[in-house]
Amino acid sequence: LSFDLAMLMLQGAVLGALGLVVAGNRTATWLDKRDALIGSVYGNGNGVLPTKSVPDQVLTWPSEPGLQGLVWNMSTVFEITSTVFYSPITPNKRAKTAFLFHHGHSNCICHRDPTEPAIMGAKCRPGCNSSMPTNAQIGGVGYSWWDLYNVSSFFHSLGHDVFILSMPLKGVNVGPGSTPTKVNDDHWWFLQWEQKGDHPLRYFLEPAYLTANFAEAQGYEEIYMAGLSGGGWSTTFASAIDKRIKASFPIAGSTPCAMRNPTGLFPGQTWTGSDREDYEQNCMPSDAKTSQPGRPAFAACNYTCQYLLAGLEPDRFQVQILHEYDTCCFSPHNRHDQMLRYEANIRAELGADDRAGGQHGWFTTAADNHSKHEVAAQDKTIIASAMAARPAPGAPAWESLPCDIMHQPLPANCAADVEPGLPPGYVPMCPGGPGGKTVPCGPASLDKAAEI
Repeated sequence: LSFDLAMLMLQGAVLGALGLVVAGNRTATWLDKRDALIGSVYGNGNGVLPTKSVPDQVLTWPSEPGLQGLVWNMSTVFEITSTVFYSPITPNKRAKTAFLFHHGHSNCICHRDPTEPAIMGAKCRPGCNSSMPTNAQIGGVGYSWWDLYNVSSFFHSLGHDVFILSMPLKGVNVGPGSTPTKVNDDHWWFLQWEQKGDHPLRYFLEPAYLTANFAEAQGYEEIYMAGLSGGGWSTTFASAIDKRIKASFPIAGSTPCAMRNPTGLFPGQTWTGSDREDYEQNCMPSDAKTSQPGRPAFAACNYTCQYLLAGLEPDRFQVQILHEYDTCCFSPHNRHDQMLRYEANIRAELGADDRAGGQHGWFTTAADNHSKHEVAAQDKTIIASAMAARPAPGAPAWESLPCDIMHQPLPANCAADVEPGLPPGYVPMCPGGPGGKTVPCGPASLDKAAEI
């Protein structure tokens, strides 16, 4: 098959129109796609990546002993930096492995004196709280101004030092485009620079690559990555670009372009938020912002291409994690069949052509029974299980990860769901009632979806 046809087959599988890929493309073809993706993101030529491994500044905070802030200066046509929090298990001692976690679109809640600039109410710093937990959780153990999702202790418990990243214009990186009276956190702000010839996607992705350079220079033996929402999007992109990321776990971060409704709610889902796409996620024309086309990088390598590249090399794998009833986005409910089909196509391509002898990694998509857009306990169970087992490509264990209801029915060897912060009595509503009305979603509908 030609490359274009293979890509059409991958995309067509999402729509349920085609079967498994029966012939593949040589590894060199996929490496060319990676190089083209890199060229589109960074603008320095296909396959040309940044080589810097020393931060431009290292920050410390007396209130946070052992924590460092690695500051990467990416300024070109305007000033922009990215601060990455570095939290080793033991201060001044390096573990063998590093785990990058990406916050995505999160900000802080900060006290601001009326005389201070507006960004002081959102820019993460000591004394601020995470905006992600519920009001009852803010200030609780683990949630902090630098660890907004309370994940560092989890990754430490698995034996990894932790690097925590944020998107541009968010969290600790609030600043560019802001005025004394208004915080600029709109990623469509970058479109003006793209139209002037800049490559703004690099401001989203370069911090992860530079941090991997730093980790490699420090002697870490392996690097892994996870992230939620925009952080899941970043994890997908970063692990497609950087083969040093051995295992990746994008959480509620994307679905293939053909499965998205960029103009609003996804049909048949009343519980999830709007599917309108932010600047960096936009992979197709949308009426949300004057019918702007998608980012050029998706023409080089779309989401299914990126999922594949994350598991292309041997000893690498990606587990895409989605929340069945996510209150934000990318809910897989009533769409398991489509997701299992693109998963099957990607897996078939991974094992095709010159990789047929097992010279490849793996990809799997998982769903857990959760609603709140957060790093859930089930997500952590899936991550810990996959990291501990590291099944071989094609092993049956990939179909029975604890808490994954994409491949098995509830309870899926999983603890009961906990939904902190959702309204009391909250129940997602699903299609299927008499006369086209919606009815409460529940285990029966989940079991049925899991069997598709």
